[in-house]
Amino acid sequence: MEQAGLRIEGLGPALRPGQVLALLGEGADAVLLGVAGLGPATQPAFIGPAPLAGLAAHRRGLGVVPRATGLLPGLDVAANIAWPLRLNRTEKASRVAAALAALGLQPLAGRAIASLSLAEARRVALARALATQPAALLLQEPFAGLAAPEAEALALLLRRLGPPVILTSGTGTAALAAADRVAVLHQGRLLQLAPPRQAYARPADALVAALTGEANFLPGRVAEVFDDECRVALAGGATVAAMLGTELPVGARCQVMLRPESLAVAAVAPEAMGEGALAATLRQAVFQGGQVRLDLDLAGGQVLLARRPAGLRLPAPGEACAVGWETGQALAFPA
Repeated sequence: MEQAGLRIEGLGPALRPGQVLALLGEGADAVLLGVAGLGPATQPAFIGPAPLAGLAAHRRGLGVVPRATGLLPGLDVAANIAWPLRLNRTEKASRVAAALAALGLQPLAGRAIASLSLAEARRVALARALATQPAALLLQEPFAGLAAPEAEALALLLRRLGPPVILTSGTGTAALAAADRVAVLHQGRLLQLAPPRQAYARPADALVAALTGEANFLPGRVAEVFDDECRVALAGGATVAAMLGTELPVGARCQVMLRPESLAVAAVAPEAMGEGALAATLRQAVFQGGQVRLDLDLAGGQVLLARRPAGLRLPAPGEACAVGWETGQALAFPA
């Protein structure tokens, strides 16, 4: 028997209640709007076995939340949530109360829309869509403009709302926190469909790496290839080891992708850290609670971003140091 839920052709099985699909990259909004019936369909979509093609947007049973929220400034929070409901007074009040509770908005029920923060307005728009009891929620850039803690809180909340969720996002970190699977697109072409951990740790290419989180890219040429590893002669002169992110011949121009948290940094000479370590100078260190952001200048003029736990002994700004990584944490992609 076919699984019920919202399914987009080519983007995995139907989404069950509580599941989230994140669409990243160029073409993500087009897919979302096509499913909503607010733009040309890029690929077929279904609720259970029933195709959505040919149905008007208001007949698809989907809750759509645009990036601009679309809240009505002349109504308070509770009235905005009630606005699309065509129910009797008792049922309407029950739906509004449930939506306010689900989004933690009870204290804001009588507030004017103009008095809300962006994060609060996003939650009100989400509550309004949720109150219609949709088959799925479609969210356009729900994390845009939010501070990191606000985006993280919203990402975790999306899993508890009930309906399956499809969202678009330019913020890889929040999208990965929310999603059960991630689809990375470019010009309408699917680059990778994977669970968030896999998309982050083993991106299909450099574009996927950039869209799924912070990443460093060091240019160079492939010097040696053996099995699934290679050695890369960097533009700065050093030779380092990396895993092959995709097939690359000897001599090919490439770029080594490194996630900031995979880098080890110490105030020692490179040879003391081990083979493949690079000489660097710490430009600045920024304390960020449980971690420290390090901006490192390499000999070839490149800059590396590293993130290290706050309790570690680290170099001082302006001090010479070494930076290294495990081979399995580096991926070589075509330049």
